[in-house]
Amino acid sequence: MRSKNNPAGTDKFPATKIPQRQLEGLVRQFGAAMQHATGTTRHVYGKGLDQLLAFAKVNSFRFTPDDFDEFRRWLFDQKKLSRNTVNVYLTASRRFCEFLIEKRLLKKNPAWSVHGTAQEFRTLNVKLTEVAAAISSIDRSTVIGKRDFAFLSAIFECGPTISELITANVGDLRRFGNRARLQVQRPGIHSGIDSILLPVSVGEAVYNYLSTREPARAEEPLFGTIRGVKATKVRLSFRGARAAMQKRLNFGERRRIRLDSLRTYCVVRLMSRGKSSDEVRDLMRFRSNMPFRKIMYNTKAIAETK
Repeated sequence: MRSKNNPAGTDKFPATKIPQRQLEGLVRQFGAAMQHATGTTRHVYGKGLDQLLAFAKVNSFRFTPDDFDEFRRWLFDQKKLSRNTVNVYLTASRRFCEFLIEKRLLKKNPAWSVHGTAQEFRTLNVKLTEVAAAISSIDRSTVIGKRDFAFLSAIFECGPTISELITANVGDLRRFGNRARLQVQRPGIHSGIDSILLPVSVGEAVYNYLSTREPARAEEPLFGTIRGVKATKVRLSFRGARAAMQKRLNFGERRRIRLDSLRTYCVVRLMSRGKSSDEVRDLMRFRSNMPFRKIMYNTKAIAETK
Protein backbone atom coordinates (compact mmCIF):
# COMPACT_ATOMS: atom_id res chain seq x y z
CA MET A 1 0.00 0.00 0.00
CA ARG A 2 1.12 3.56 -0.62
CA SER A 3 1.88 5.54 2.49
CA LYS A 4 -0.67 8.23 3.35
CA ASN A 5 2.18 10.63 3.96
CA ASN A 6 3.86 9.76 0.67
CA PRO A 7 1.16 8.55 -1.73
CA ALA A 8 3.39 8.31 -4.78
CA GLY A 9 6.66 7.37 -3.17
CA THR A 10 8.23 10.61 -4.49
CA ASP A 11 10.56 11.03 -1.50
CA LYS A 12 12.41 7.87 -2.46
CA PHE A 13 11.74 7.56 -6.17
CA PRO A 14 11.23 10.15 -8.95
CA ALA A 15 7.62 9.86 -10.10
CA THR A 16 6.90 10.25 -13.81
CA LYS A 17 3.49 10.70 -15.36
CA ILE A 18 3.20 9.54 -19.00
CA PRO A 19 -0.11 10.32 -20.77
CA GLN A 20 -2.07 7.21 -21.73
CA ARG A 21 -1.94 7.79 -25.48
CA GLN A 22 1.82 8.34 -25.37
CA LEU A 23 2.21 5.27 -23.18
CA GLU A 24 0.32 3.14 -25.70
CA GLY A 25 2.61 4.40 -28.46
CA LEU A 26 5.69 3.56 -26.39
CA VAL A 27 4.41 0.02 -25.83
CA ARG A 28 4.08 -0.37 -29.61
CA GLN A 29 7.61 0.95 -30.09
CA PHE A 30 8.90 -1.48 -27.49
CA GLY A 31 7.18 -4.35 -29.32
CA ALA A 32 8.82 -3.30 -32.59
CA ALA A 33 12.20 -3.12 -30.85
CA MET A 34 11.86 -6.78 -29.79
CA GLN A 35 12.57 -8.00 -33.32
CA HIS A 36 15.31 -10.35 -32.13
CA ALA A 37 13.13 -11.98 -29.47
CA THR A 38 11.30 -15.24 -30.07
CA GLY A 39 7.66 -15.13 -31.11
CA THR A 40 6.67 -16.57 -27.75
CA THR A 41 8.52 -13.86 -25.83
CA ARG A 42 6.95 -11.11 -27.93
CA HIS A 43 3.49 -12.62 -27.44
CA VAL A 44 3.77 -13.03 -23.65
CA TYR A 45 5.41 -9.64 -23.10
CA GLY A 46 2.70 -8.06 -25.25
CA LYS A 47 -0.02 -9.58 -23.08
CA GLY A 48 1.75 -8.40 -19.93
CA LEU A 49 2.07 -4.84 -21.18
CA ASP A 50 -1.56 -4.83 -22.30
CA GLN A 51 -2.42 -5.51 -18.67
CA LEU A 52 -0.11 -2.70 -17.57
CA LEU A 53 -1.87 -0.31 -19.97
CA ALA A 54 -5.27 -1.39 -18.65
CA PHE A 55 -4.13 -0.83 -15.07
CA ALA A 56 -2.56 2.55 -15.83
CA LYS A 57 -5.72 3.71 -17.60
CA VAL A 58 -7.86 3.49 -14.45
CA ASN A 59 -5.22 4.39 -11.87
CA SER A 60 -3.03 7.40 -11.21
CA PHE A 61 0.05 5.62 -12.54
CA ARG A 62 3.30 7.52 -12.06
CA PHE A 63 5.97 4.85 -12.57
CA THR A 64 7.02 4.40 -8.96
CA PRO A 65 7.73 1.14 -7.12
CA ASP A 66 4.44 1.62 -5.24
CA ASP A 67 2.59 1.72 -8.56
CA PHE A 68 4.14 -1.53 -9.69
CA ASP A 69 3.45 -3.13 -6.34
CA GLU A 70 -0.23 -2.21 -6.74
CA PHE A 71 -0.11 -3.52 -10.33
CA ARG A 72 1.23 -6.84 -9.02
CA ARG A 73 -1.59 -7.14 -6.47
CA TRP A 74 -4.16 -6.12 -9.12
CA LEU A 75 -2.99 -8.98 -11.35
CA PHE A 76 -3.51 -11.39 -8.47
CA ASP A 77 -6.69 -10.01 -6.90
CA GLN A 78 -8.60 -8.63 -9.89
CA LYS A 79 -7.31 -10.66 -12.82
CA LYS A 80 -6.87 -13.90 -10.84
CA LEU A 81 -3.67 -14.76 -12.68
CA SER A 82 -1.28 -17.50 -11.59
CA ARG A 83 1.98 -16.83 -9.79
CA ASN A 84 4.05 -17.77 -12.80
CA THR A 85 2.04 -15.50 -15.12
CA VAL A 86 2.32 -12.55 -12.75
CA ASN A 87 6.07 -13.09 -12.49
CA VAL A 88 6.40 -13.07 -16.28
CA TYR A 89 4.28 -9.93 -16.60
CA LEU A 90 6.47 -8.18 -14.02
CA THR A 91 9.53 -9.21 -16.03
CA ALA A 92 7.94 -7.65 -19.11
CA SER A 93 7.33 -4.48 -17.08
CA ARG A 94 10.97 -4.33 -16.00
CA ARG A 95 12.15 -4.70 -19.59
CA PHE A 96 9.74 -2.00 -20.71
CA CYS A 97 11.03 0.37 -18.04
CA GLU A 98 14.58 -0.25 -19.25
CA PHE A 99 13.35 0.77 -22.69
CA LEU A 100 11.89 3.96 -21.21
CA ILE A 101 15.23 4.71 -19.55
CA GLU A 102 16.92 4.35 -22.95
CA LYS A 103 14.33 6.82 -24.26
CA ARG A 104 15.26 9.13 -21.36
CA LEU A 105 11.69 9.15 -20.11
CA LEU A 106 12.67 7.50 -16.82
CA LYS A 107 15.81 7.99 -14.75
CA LYS A 108 15.58 4.76 -12.76
CA ASN A 109 13.75 1.47 -13.15
CA PRO A 110 10.80 1.46 -10.69
CA ALA A 111 9.92 -2.19 -11.35
CA TRP A 112 13.23 -3.74 -10.29
CA SER A 113 12.39 -3.53 -6.59
CA VAL A 114 8.98 -5.19 -7.03
CA HIS A 115 9.43 -8.93 -6.80
CA GLY A 116 7.02 -11.59 -7.93
CA THR A 117 5.73 -14.33 -5.68
CA ALA A 118 7.95 -17.34 -5.20
CA GLN A 119 7.01 -20.10 -7.60
CA GLU A 120 5.57 -23.32 -6.30
CA PHE A 121 7.90 -26.26 -6.73
CA ARG A 122 6.21 -29.42 -7.92
CA THR A 123 8.02 -32.56 -6.88
CA LEU A 124 8.60 -34.96 -9.74
CA ASN A 125 8.04 -38.61 -8.83
CA VAL A 126 9.24 -40.32 -12.01
CA LYS A 127 12.70 -41.86 -11.89
CA LEU A 128 15.47 -40.90 -14.26
CA THR A 129 15.73 -44.49 -15.46
CA GLU A 130 12.02 -44.51 -16.35
CA VAL A 131 12.37 -41.39 -18.48
CA ALA A 132 15.44 -42.78 -20.24
CA ALA A 133 13.61 -46.03 -20.94
CA ALA A 134 10.52 -44.24 -22.28
CA ILE A 135 12.59 -42.25 -24.77
CA SER A 136 14.74 -45.17 -25.90
CA SER A 137 11.64 -47.33 -26.47
CA ILE A 138 10.11 -44.95 -29.04
CA ASP A 139 9.43 -46.82 -32.29
CA ARG A 140 11.74 -45.20 -34.83
CA SER A 141 10.42 -47.10 -37.83
CA THR A 142 7.87 -44.30 -38.44
CA VAL A 143 8.39 -40.67 -39.38
CA ILE A 144 6.66 -39.39 -36.26
CA GLY A 145 8.72 -41.77 -34.13
CA LYS A 146 11.96 -40.46 -35.63
CA ARG A 147 10.88 -36.87 -34.97
CA ASP A 148 9.72 -37.47 -31.41
CA PHE A 149 12.84 -39.44 -30.55
CA ALA A 150 15.09 -36.68 -31.90
CA PHE A 151 13.13 -33.93 -30.13
CA LEU A 152 13.01 -35.64 -26.74
CA SER A 153 16.60 -36.91 -26.95
CA ALA A 154 17.87 -33.39 -27.59
CA ILE A 155 16.24 -31.99 -24.43
CA PHE A 156 17.10 -35.03 -22.30
CA GLU A 157 20.73 -35.25 -23.40
CA CYS A 158 21.85 -31.63 -23.66
CA GLY A 159 19.06 -29.42 -22.31
CA PRO A 160 17.83 -27.00 -25.01
CA THR A 161 14.46 -25.45 -24.23
CA ILE A 162 11.24 -26.25 -26.08
CA SER A 163 11.30 -22.75 -27.54
CA GLU A 164 14.83 -23.16 -28.84
CA LEU A 165 13.97 -26.40 -30.62
CA ILE A 166 10.74 -25.32 -32.25
CA THR A 167 12.16 -21.98 -33.42
CA ALA A 168 15.34 -23.57 -34.82
CA ASN A 169 15.72 -23.78 -38.58
CA VAL A 170 17.48 -26.40 -40.69
CA GLY A 171 20.32 -23.96 -41.33
CA ASP A 172 20.94 -23.65 -37.58
CA LEU A 173 22.21 -27.23 -37.51
CA ARG A 174 25.91 -27.47 -38.39
CA ARG A 175 27.79 -30.74 -38.80
CA PHE A 176 31.52 -31.18 -38.28
CA GLY A 177 33.00 -34.66 -38.31
CA ASN A 178 30.70 -36.96 -36.38
CA ARG A 179 29.44 -34.13 -34.18
CA ALA A 180 26.87 -31.40 -34.71
CA ARG A 181 26.11 -28.00 -33.23
CA LEU A 182 22.76 -26.29 -33.01
CA GLN A 183 22.67 -22.49 -33.11
CA VAL A 184 19.79 -21.19 -30.98
CA GLN A 185 18.52 -17.70 -30.25
CA ARG A 186 18.90 -16.49 -26.70
CA PRO A 187 15.66 -16.14 -24.75
CA GLY A 188 14.33 -12.72 -23.82
CA ILE A 189 14.41 -9.48 -25.78
CA HIS A 190 18.14 -9.17 -26.40
CA SER A 191 19.76 -10.42 -29.58
CA GLY A 192 22.43 -13.07 -29.53
CA ILE A 193 23.09 -16.64 -30.49
CA ASP A 194 24.10 -19.59 -28.34
CA SER A 195 25.70 -22.73 -29.69
CA ILE A 196 24.74 -26.13 -28.28
CA LEU A 197 27.08 -29.07 -28.90
CA LEU A 198 24.90 -32.10 -29.58
CA PRO A 199 26.05 -35.52 -28.39
CA VAL A 200 26.77 -37.91 -31.26
CA SER A 201 23.59 -39.91 -30.58
CA VAL A 202 21.42 -36.77 -30.67
CA GLY A 203 22.99 -35.49 -33.88
CA GLU A 204 22.40 -38.86 -35.51
CA ALA A 205 18.76 -38.86 -34.34
CA VAL A 206 18.12 -35.40 -35.77
CA TYR A 207 19.74 -36.19 -39.12
CA ASN A 208 17.86 -39.50 -39.24
CA TYR A 209 14.61 -37.55 -38.84
CA LEU A 210 15.65 -35.00 -41.49
CA SER A 211 16.33 -37.83 -43.93
CA THR A 212 12.58 -38.57 -43.96
CA ARG A 213 11.86 -35.13 -45.40
CA GLU A 214 12.32 -33.71 -48.85
CA PRO A 215 15.45 -31.53 -49.20
CA ALA A 216 14.85 -28.46 -47.04
CA ARG A 217 16.10 -24.90 -47.35
CA ALA A 218 18.14 -23.38 -44.54
CA GLU A 219 15.30 -21.08 -43.44
CA GLU A 220 12.77 -23.91 -43.05
CA PRO A 221 11.92 -25.23 -39.56
CA LEU A 222 14.08 -27.97 -38.12
CA PHE A 223 11.12 -29.69 -36.46
CA GLY A 224 7.87 -29.78 -38.39
CA THR A 225 4.43 -31.29 -38.06
CA ILE A 226 3.55 -34.77 -39.34
CA ARG A 227 0.53 -35.40 -41.54
CA GLY A 228 -0.33 -39.03 -41.98
CA VAL A 229 3.02 -40.67 -42.64
CA LYS A 230 4.68 -37.63 -44.19
CA ALA A 231 6.89 -35.00 -42.58
CA THR A 232 5.84 -31.47 -43.53
CA LYS A 233 7.69 -28.17 -43.55
CA VAL A 234 5.13 -26.56 -41.24
CA ARG A 235 6.80 -25.53 -37.98
CA LEU A 236 5.86 -27.55 -34.90
CA SER A 237 3.94 -25.34 -32.46
CA PHE A 238 4.28 -25.22 -28.67
CA ARG A 239 0.89 -26.83 -28.25
CA GLY A 240 1.68 -29.47 -30.84
CA ALA A 241 5.04 -30.26 -29.25
CA ARG A 242 3.57 -30.63 -25.76
CA ALA A 243 0.64 -32.73 -26.96
CA ALA A 244 2.80 -35.06 -29.06
CA MET A 245 5.62 -35.48 -26.57
CA GLN A 246 3.50 -35.91 -23.45
CA LYS A 247 2.03 -39.04 -24.99
CA ARG A 248 5.56 -40.40 -24.95
CA LEU A 249 6.07 -39.39 -21.31
CA ASN A 250 2.94 -40.91 -19.81
CA PHE A 251 3.87 -43.08 -16.84
CA GLY A 252 0.37 -43.75 -15.58
CA GLU A 253 -2.12 -41.93 -13.40
CA ARG A 254 -0.65 -38.73 -11.89
CA ARG A 255 2.75 -39.63 -13.28
CA ARG A 256 2.66 -37.90 -16.65
CA ILE A 257 5.49 -35.37 -16.63
CA ARG A 258 5.47 -32.06 -18.46
CA LEU A 259 7.72 -31.70 -21.46
CA ASP A 260 9.38 -28.75 -19.70
CA SER A 261 10.50 -31.10 -16.93
CA LEU A 262 12.88 -32.94 -19.24
CA ARG A 263 15.46 -30.23 -18.60
CA THR A 264 15.35 -31.21 -14.94
CA TYR A 265 16.15 -34.79 -15.86
CA CYS A 266 18.98 -33.53 -18.03
CA VAL A 267 20.43 -31.83 -14.94
CA VAL A 268 20.12 -35.09 -12.98
CA ARG A 269 22.04 -36.94 -15.71
CA LEU A 270 24.79 -34.33 -15.80
CA MET A 271 25.21 -34.17 -12.04
CA SER A 272 25.15 -37.96 -11.72
CA ARG A 273 28.14 -37.91 -14.06
CA GLY A 274 30.08 -35.61 -11.75
CA LYS A 275 29.22 -32.16 -13.07
CA SER A 276 29.03 -29.40 -10.45
CA SER A 277 26.03 -27.08 -10.18
CA ASP A 278 28.14 -24.23 -11.61
CA GLU A 279 29.15 -26.38 -14.58
CA VAL A 280 25.53 -27.38 -15.17
CA ARG A 281 24.44 -23.76 -15.00
CA ASP A 282 26.99 -22.84 -17.68
CA LEU A 283 26.23 -25.82 -19.90
CA MET A 284 22.49 -25.19 -19.84
CA ARG A 285 22.87 -21.41 -20.19
CA PHE A 286 20.79 -20.29 -17.20
CA ARG A 287 20.77 -16.51 -16.90
CA SER A 288 18.47 -16.04 -13.92
CA ASN A 289 18.18 -17.68 -10.53
CA MET A 290 14.52 -18.74 -10.43
CA PRO A 291 14.49 -21.38 -13.20
CA PHE A 292 17.81 -22.75 -11.93
CA ARG A 293 16.49 -22.91 -8.33
CA LYS A 294 13.35 -24.68 -9.55
CA ILE A 295 15.32 -27.27 -11.46
CA MET A 296 17.77 -27.84 -8.62
CA TYR A 297 14.85 -28.34 -6.20
CA ASN A 298 13.32 -30.99 -8.43
CA THR A 299 16.72 -32.52 -9.08
CA LYS A 300 16.97 -33.32 -5.37
CA ALA A 301 13.47 -34.79 -5.43
CA ILE A 302 14.31 -37.05 -8.36
CA ALA A 303 17.56 -38.16 -6.73
CA GLU A 304 15.62 -39.20 -3.65
CA THR A 305 13.33 -41.49 -5.73
CA LYS A 306 16.17 -43.55 -7.18
